[in-house]
Amino acid sequence: APVAFTQSLQHQVNEDDICAIIQSQKHMLSRFEKTNEMLVNCNSLLTSRYLGASKELKKQKTFLIDLKKDLESVFRRIRFLKMKLSQQYTEAFSASSINVLDEEEEQEEKETETGTSTVKECGTINVSSSGSRGSSPCSISSPSTSDT
Repeated sequence: APVAFTQSLQHQVNEDDICAIIQSQKHMLSRFEKTNEMLVNCNSLLTSRYLGASKELKKQKTFLIDLKKDLESVFRRIRFLKMKLSQQYTEAFSASSINVLDEEEEQEEKETETGTSTVKECGTINVSSSGSRGSSPCSISSPSTSDT
């Protein structure tokens, strides 16, 4: 009886279907192995590039830190020299700083006369074609012919 039962089960399974399933599984296995190999290669390539970029980034970081220290040293020396000069030559130093402010004001006036737009320190911007300032204290104005 058990032999007859096993033979009947063997006849129900088609040999061609089993072979097709095995071939399909072998094909998928080879594709997965190729994909895995490609991913391993990609990972190793990315690792080497990451290490190179990491070293370069560290070099740039140390360069920027050194540059910052140098600039801080320069500005500290400039502040010290300004302080020393302002103590030694009080009148001349105050007159020269006033002249610098006057030159900056003249520069701003020239810019507004030539028609360049000025931006005040604010988040909102109003553009007026009539040359008048907007209601906001911070605006961009383009001078018109009636302003000159």
